Amino acid sequence: MPLDADRWLRLRAIFEELSELPRPEQARRLAELTFGDPSLRAELEALLVASRDVGDRFEQPAFLPEDLAHPPAESIEPGTRIGPYEIIREIGRGGMGAVYEALRVDAEFSKRVALKMVPAGRDTEMILRRFRYERQILARLEHKNIAALLDGGVTPDGRPFFAMEYVEGERIDHSCARRQLDVRERLQLFRQVCAAVHYAHQNLVVHRDLKPGNILVGPDGTVKLLDFGIAKLLDPTDDDDTPALTETGMLPMTTSYASPEQLRGEPVSTATDIYSLGIVLYELLAGRPPFVGADLPVLEIRRRMLEEAPVPPSEAASAETAAASGEGTTDRLRRALAGELDNIVLMALRKEPDRRYSSAEQLSEDVLRFLAGLPVQAQPDSVGYRTRKFVRRNRGGVAGVVVAALSLVVGTVVSLWQLGLARVARDRAEIERATAQQVTEFFRSVLTAAKPANLGQRVTVAEAVDSAVTRLDSAFADRPLVRRALWNSLGSTLNELDQPDRAEPILRRAYALTQSIDSGRPTWEGATSEYNLAFALWSKGQLAEAESLMRRSLVTYEKAGETPAAIAAGYNSLSALLADRGQLDVSAEMAGKAVAVLRKDPKGGRSLVVALNNYAASLSQLGRYDEALPLAGEAVNRAIALRGPNDVLVGAMLQPLAFTLSYLGRNAEADSLARRSYRIRLEALGAGNTATLISLRTVAEIWVEQGRWAEAIPKLREIIGYRNQGLQESEPNLGSAYLLLGRALAATGQPVEAEAAAREALALRLRHVGETHWLTANTKSVLGEVLARQGRRAEAEPLMVEGLAGLERELGAGHVRTRQARDRLAALRRQR
Repeated sequence: MPLDADRWLRLRAIFEELSELPRPEQARRLAELTFGDPSLRAELEALLVASRDVGDRFEQPAFLPEDLAHPPAESIEPGTRIGPYEIIREIGRGGMGAVYEALRVDAEFSKRVALKMVPAGRDTEMILRRFRYERQILARLEHKNIAALLDGGVTPDGRPFFAMEYVEGERIDHSCARRQLDVRERLQLFRQVCAAVHYAHQNLVVHRDLKPGNILVGPDGTVKLLDFGIAKLLDPTDDDDTPALTETGMLPMTTSYASPEQLRGEPVSTATDIYSLGIVLYELLAGRPPFVGADLPVLEIRRRMLEEAPVPPSEAASAETAAASGEGTTDRLRRALAGELDNIVLMALRKEPDRRYSSAEQLSEDVLRFLAGLPVQAQPDSVGYRTRKFVRRNRGGVAGVVVAALSLVVGTVVSLWQLGLARVARDRAEIERATAQQVTEFFRSVLTAAKPANLGQRVTVAEAVDSAVTRLDSAFADRPLVRRALWNSLGSTLNELDQPDRAEPILRRAYALTQSIDSGRPTWEGATSEYNLAFALWSKGQLAEAESLMRRSLVTYEKAGETPAAIAAGYNSLSALLADRGQLDVSAEMAGKAVAVLRKDPKGGRSLVVALNNYAASLSQLGRYDEALPLAGEAVNRAIALRGPNDVLVGAMLQPLAFTLSYLGRNAEADSLARRSYRIRLEALGAGNTATLISLRTVAEIWVEQGRWAEAIPKLREIIGYRNQGLQESEPNLGSAYLLLGRALAATGQPVEAEAAAREALALRLRHVGETHWLTANTKSVLGEVLARQGRRAEAEPLMVEGLAGLERELGAGHVRTRQARDRLAALRRQR
């Protein structure tokens, strides 16, 4: 029967509250809300029966029209034929139809599909029209991240159906939690969602019901967007039935994921989907939607969505979310989300459509910029912010006005106060009293005093930090705990700027305070002082003292109660430092300890995968390939089980496995796995990412070892092309690419270019790892081979002799690199 406006509003509000409750709670709450009005209760009971969801994957809109306010028809029995399809089981039911798993069984081919059709008894003109409209929309969309329309037809009794791609997977939020994806990996999945939505928008389709239940992740890590049942075409010639739907009371949305304009009944646009994407991203990062609470009625949720700004995801993140995120602790997760990610999410969730991202592609690009360390659009476009991001990408040598420089420091320190100190405040009430506002005011005074007009000169970022340190001593003279925290922050900033000479004296102050303040008590801030100073000394080449401090920091972190994952990460850092010292045996031992720690941790997950990989790589460096192979294989298998076969983590694990197989002479397997690693990383991270370039170099190196010189040369040139554009000069990968290019060019009869490439590799090695490192020794041996190919034996032999001696000293006589160097020298002497 027709509803008057007041009764309609009451009916809608009660239904929306009830629809969000568990079924056992619905009856009790329904009785409370409809006491004395049995007809209203009967209408609501009918609506609840009609709207009851049968499965997560095809969750229906938040409200159904009066046309649907009766019980659904019985499901079609398994084995029933619908056209060429045989029904297997029902997998979902919503307001617009039922969905079945079905199998095509005619003579054409066999294929499993998701078959959607209008149940008998629901085939009203409005529903049939909407069903045909959905089919029309799906016919426009062909994208790898959208479940595809495969076929369509009509049943003998005149009801339309269509067959869609059957997606084997789980909803995106459940998948992220089960696989314990970290923040960066969740962002990569989210970018696939954005790609699907942007494609739909390009084809003038607005989804209008984006939510985790409509986004599945397959076993291979591919995202699929489902359910365009309430989508809308933006084509001005479109005859969308939205007016008919709204006239009958249909609200085409799910309240918790709807935009403000949807809630107000205003026209929708692509900005509507941007808002819903923001809610999905918020939930993936924080573990819950921004406006939903367990005990909130729907009307209160709607009021908040229309009137209130959501808290940033970093503030909403809980311990439960952190445990499922791969970040370990709540504090770590909040630090990962705070700042740029908060800004990205909140920009997507702005109330005004024209202030959100202009497209799903723009939102995706901002996420990509965050992943790449570039300035994001959602961040206020301040000089200091862009300077900070530029400096972090180009470590060192950056000059600018002091105001911009100190903005970097202010950002670092305020982040420390707002995010980091919560962790150590449990035993330092003094730091709790030193608020972020006090610290900010201090740096404002530094900024004022150090304006270019006052200084009369331009200064570097590092000099600006020096100025801040000088004033810090007097500003917090009576607060040693505050000084230590700020010195750690400033010294860490200089470490990031690749300014270890300036960082060291600041970090030594922090370390000295640690010894006097903590009096032997293990504290997190004290361990951080030790680690930061170790990092600065490591960068300066003072490896012995760096090793001592890093070992001490590891012990302190363990005593301070760090998580197993963090302890294992400390062992891995120490392993890397020891490898730089050439102590490969001890390096492998530390990597093995990381594995041992994580095998005892039931939450090892991704951390164990990475530790296994590092241990295998350490053993490979020692030439212990038979020991390395099962560990590398276990790392790959665990990564696939955790993330699916095409996840970026799998790409990372495949690379050392390919190397190990190559050294064992299993070239075909090595080549296949190396190329697979490269494809995965290329798609997930982009061509210029350092990890992608490492996998590309692995492919090229395997080809060089196989004598496929001509194929390897363009790949190596591609890697070198990213020098100082994502690939820093200190990256070992760059030196390796030059050295491999020298070998390949020499083998293909290009001696001049070959020598230039090999000499550049040697210059990079001497500059960044030093004279005694095995990488330098190996480079000398290869350079000698390049010169020998030109007939310059007098120059070649001393280099080969020196290189062989260094490799024997650092790697041992039986290592594969040593054997190769020995063979080069023997071949030269035979020629002589």
